[in-house]
Amino acid sequence: MKISGQSIIGFRSASNHGASFRATNPRTSELLPTDFVTAGPDEVNLAASLAHDAFGTYSQISGREKGKFLRTIAAKIEGAVDAIVERAELETALPKARLQGETGRTCGQLRLFAQVVEEGSWVTARIDRADANRKPAPKPDLRSMLHALGPVVVFGASNFPLAFSVAGGDTASAQPTAAREG
Repeated sequence: MKISGQSIIGFRSASNHGASFRATNPRTSELLPTDFVTAGPDEVNLAASLAHDAFGTYSQISGREKGKFLRTIAAKIEGAVDAIVERAELETALPKARLQGETGRTCGQLRLFAQVVEEGSWVTARIDRADANRKPAPKPDLRSMLHALGPVVVFGASNFPLAFSVAGGDTASAQPTAAREG
């Protein structure tokens, strides 16, 4: 797997009209190969719009399908683990063993949340049956459950670049838990 500085928004290549930058190796202070380009306001708005559209579809799929999606992400990460760890080591100076551990943790978190969305208890469904004989007033039938609110933005932690970052537990947990009662 080759690390590319090309930004992708949805299934499109970004315009790459923003300011470019390179990561720095903290051990040597050398700039690493690969230019990255910042996203401008139009691209941020496009990403938010596409996330909103994707939420409309994603919110309608079953827990089983969401679980499969999360497991697929874990498998893709495992398929690219060597390149991911190599680049992360250059950018962070963290030891390979720690980065490999973080990658394993990330994949474990994705699989854990796959189980959560599949089994469904995260919705905390409640049924409070009506009681017409309750005094001083009849009790209505009340039902509630959590449901997803919409897209979530995750700002990754740089001190755990893999376990709590773009693909890590913060993002994985947003799958079922960005919710409210309704």
